[in-house]
Amino acid sequence: MEQTFENILTSLLEAYENNPTQDIDALIEEKCKEWEVADDQIHLLKETNGLIDSFNEHANSLEKAKADGWSRKRWMLNEMDRITDGRSEEEKAQIASAISDTNEKVIEETTAKE
Repeated sequence: MEQTFENILTSLLEAYENNPTQDIDALIEEKCKEWEVADDQIHLLKETNGLIDSFNEHANSLEKAKADGWSRKRWMLNEMDRITDGRSEEEKAQIASAISDTNEKVIEETTAKE
């Protein structure tokens, strides 16, 4: 099998699924050493795993909030408050700007596809 990023990630996720109690970072290190994966690719695999975990945590949080009677909007506003809590007004403005820019890009891409 060709060692593409997708194949390596899939193999790692399958190995983790077979033993979910193991440390994922240790698994990545072990398998990548076995497969002779470059350090920059190992970093990408760990970063991808972090994004997967983050997505899962947020999906679970939203599901729980909905079960508690919260709307998606209320949950999102609560998450924004959590993210911006303790930050300076400048940092809050940068976060809002980044979200706005991303939203505009999504709308442009969606409109272009239609």
